[in-house]
Amino acid sequence: MNTKMKVLALALLGLAGYAGSAVAGCPSSPVPPWTAVAAIGGTATIVGPGYAGSACHLASTITGDASSFATVEDDTPTAEPRYRAQFIIDPSALTGLGATDAAYIFTANSSTGPQVSLSVVGDGASGWLVSYNVPDTTAPGGSDVGSFSLTAGENHVEFDLDNSGHFSFWVNNNVEASPNFTTTTFANGGATIETAFMGLAGPTPNFVHGQPVGFDQFDSRRQTFIGF
Repeated sequence: MNTKMKVLALALLGLAGYAGSAVAGCPSSPVPPWTAVAAIGGTATIVGPGYAGSACHLASTITGDASSFATVEDDTPTAEPRYRAQFIIDPSALTGLGATDAAYIFTANSSTGPQVSLSVVGDGASGWLVSYNVPDTTAPGGSDVGSFSLTAGENHVEFDLDNSGHFSFWVNNNVEASPNFTTTTFANGGATIETAFMGLAGPTPNFVHGQPVGFDQFDSRRQTFIGF
């Protein structure tokens, strides 16, 4: 089994789509290994500059109601029992979020539905949280749910899902042995990852519309900690 499924820096999509290339300008839209751009009631565009030294990043903006989304789609996972992913998110342009205002920012899906759902949420004090929601039959309500603070500017978010019963989550944390959250009672019935979506989707009614959230440097793997 290959250790690395793929590496993607959105800044480099104008050529092969892999880190190490150079590109003079930003592409007009994501290209492979992203397989699609989906936007209803929003926009998903590539703009410059990027994060962590890249030239461009994805700007996702929602302008509609709870059915709105502005995402890129990755279909390269193939029935993955273990799936590790990391990306950069910049929520700085989001202002006025209340403590219950939220939108999805990333989902890793099986054929039966989401197995990892990550959201950006207001912290009630003009800041932001990143929240995770993963299935766990031993947890109240059948899910593990929690949140960690995001800062203005670049934030590194990483998770490790193993359908044998393990889920770990890191936020601006480069120490594999010390995740911000980990559980050995993750339970999703053995579902495997087939598709991932990155960008804003499914906003709550009072989520502030029309403000972009930045994404970049997405990397997904079957094995090994990604880090930054």
